[in-house]
Amino acid sequence: MSREPEVVLVAAVAANGVIGRDGTMPWHYPEDLKHFKQLTTGHPVVMGRRTYESIVARIDGPLPDRTNVVLSRSALDLPEGAVHAGGTDEALALAAERDDVVYVVGGETVYEAFMSRADRLVLTELDDAYEGDTYFPELGPEWTETAREAREGLAFVTYER
Repeated sequence: MSREPEVVLVAAVAANGVIGRDGTMPWHYPEDLKHFKQLTTGHPVVMGRRTYESIVARIDGPLPDRTNVVLSRSALDLPEGAVHAGGTDEALALAAERDDVVYVVGGETVYEAFMSRADRLVLTELDDAYEGDTYFPELGPEWTETAREAREGLAFVTYER
C-alpha cells in the first residue's frame, strides 16, 4: 500500500478528560474493553512505549491478533507481534504495509502527536470523572460528532473531521 492509512484515535476518556493514572486506566469497564477489542482486532495499533509496557504487564504480551507498533525514540527488544517505530511517519508506514486503517491507542503524547493527522476519533466517553495524570487532547472545532451509542455509565462516540 502506498497511500497513508486512515488514522483513527481510540480512547476511553473520563468526564474530566483523564485517560490514565500511574501508567494504568483508573477504571474497569468490561463493555469498553470488548468494544476496543472488536474495533481493533485484525488492524495495526500504534502506541507509545509506556502504553505498550502497561498492556504487557496486564496481559503478558502484546495485544493479540493485531500488529502492535510501538513508538519510542530508543530501540526496543520486542516479541513477535510487535514492531518498533522511531516516529509518527515510520509508524504510519509500518501500519500502511499491513492495512488501510490504523488505530492509535495511546498514551497522551502519542495522541497529541497524531491528533493533527487523525481522520476519525472513536471515544468511550465515561459519565464519571477520575483522578489521573494523563489526559486526552482537547477537541477543536474541526471535529463533528457523527455517532453516539449511550450505555450505562458511558457512551461510544465517533467524531470525524
